[in-house]
Amino acid sequence: MKPQSRVRNPETLALLGKQLRRAREAAGLAQGNVKHMRQGTVSKIENGREVTLDTFLTYASSLGLEVALVPIGQAALLEQKRLSGKSTPPVSESAPIDLLTEFEHLKDPE
Repeated sequence: MKPQSRVRNPETLALLGKQLRRAREAAGLAQGNVKHMRQGTVSKIENGREVTLDTFLTYASSLGLEVALVPIGQAALLEQKRLSGKSTPPVSESAPIDLLTEFEHLKDPE
């Protein structure tokens, strides 16, 4: 008997994996050259498969990224402040992703 997956949001994991793949590729890194990560683990994350939060955070950090939690609806405001020069510039040159917009289709019905 095959165990059931504990993943509740496979679409979210897939989208996050794609975003991290874009960041890695923009940095010019091959999967096997990501600091502190095995190639197989990088592939697993980028393909939206289940990993621990610690592994996900390690991968993001290895790419010079951090995971931030902001109140719902505030990500767009933070981006406006960043673009207007009212906050410090991001570590990476790629534009940050508004997760509220990116994952709008996953939002619970009101």
